Amino acid sequence: MQTIHNIKSIYAGGACGGGENHLLFFSERSSDLAEAQKICGSCNVQMACLAGALERREDWGVWGGVIFWDGEPFYRRRGRGRPRKNESSLPIEANRAELWQLVRSA
Repeated sequence: MQTIHNIKSIYAGGACGGGENHLLFFSERSSDLAEAQKICGSCNVQMACLAGALERREDWGVWGGVIFWDGEPFYRRRGRGRPRKNESSLPIEANRAELWQLVRSA
């Protein structure tokens, strides 16, 4: 299990660590969550962040590029209404076992 000290050291080097963008990572708007995921995509601690979120069983937010919503991981969060045709075949829900495999292989 990660300690608070380890968590702080991981996020100190992360792309989310500074500025005003931290609110994007805990928004309820799907467009904000997608923007947070873009920030994670270029982060050098992305896998450590995801591993920590999986260990802590995070309930909410974007961690390591994955959206956690009510404790469940998602690759993306749809907005209200019908899905766009080009998004209908994209996966939404993430599998914890697959995420752990991704973390271990990094």
